[in-house]
Amino acid sequence: MVRWHTLQRRASLYTRLYVVGMRLRRDKAAFEGAQHTLEQAGALQEGGDHPPTRFTRLRTRVVETRRHGMRTWTVGPRRRRSVARVLYLHGGGYVHPLTADYWRLARALTHAPAEVTLPAYPLAPAADVDDVLPRLLSLYDDLVGAAPELPVVLMGDSAGGALVLALAARLRDRGGPPPAAVVGLSPWLDATLADPEVADLEPTDPMLAESGLRAAGRWWAGPRRPDDPLVSPVAESLVALPPLDVYIGDRDILRPAVDALADRAERDGADLTVHEIAAMFHVWMTRAVPEARRTRAELAALVRTRATAR
Repeated sequence: MVRWHTLQRRASLYTRLYVVGMRLRRDKAAFEGAQHTLEQAGALQEGGDHPPTRFTRLRTRVVETRRHGMRTWTVGPRRRRSVARVLYLHGGGYVHPLTADYWRLARALTHAPAEVTLPAYPLAPAADVDDVLPRLLSLYDDLVGAAPELPVVLMGDSAGGALVLALAARLRDRGGPPPAAVVGLSPWLDATLADPEVADLEPTDPMLAESGLRAAGRWWAGPRRPDDPLVSPVAESLVALPPLDVYIGDRDILRPAVDALADRAERDGADLTVHEIAAMFHVWMTRAVPEARRTRAELAALVRTRATAR
């Protein structure tokens, strides 16, 4: 069953000004052209992943470990007992490391209440999907083994939104305890960006550009084709997957692939809910804007609902 909820609401004045700032800073330049994307990614990777912020450490319980060759953080509520674990895979086109914005979202998810694990997985072009996916499978097994009574929700944004869908499919194929749900936030479902509507949307997208993003998809694919289901999960079978929730804005060049995902979900009999928010840009839910605060609260409630529905 496919459900599609569209929220038609004009962006707040604060958010409209925030987007103006994104355009003035030329945020989307990070993905303009393959060579520039590679240089920008190299500089960011050299700077490393942003660890939990001081405010996150004050408000939550933070544990840092190294698992399967990945620096990994888990944040959880200080006084409440968690009802779920969230394995969160960050975005950034498979080439950008964790940023401080992700800790804002992680803090919100602890209100589910849930423990949220964020791995700093290896990035392209030095790594590809075949290097990283086995590590994430092992990390998932660790979470299930450490607390089998707690359901695990897979959640990720952009590239991480594609990764959690690919991870769920591999978990289904191999058998074993499935996740309680899969949540994709502005997911990058088609690494080829083949839909003609992508070009029409790019002028409205203040964050993403086609050329560099396509190059990043090729690097992540490694020896595979960019349209391989592990890289472009819009081509993956959705049969027997757990409930899927997708959050997308209409100012995002990744929006067209959500239509294709909904068509596949109908054919495969999958349980998919699409939450489309008007006037929102790519991965708005991590930012410090009013609409993002509402979405973060909704995501915490969704984690609680999916975890307790089992």
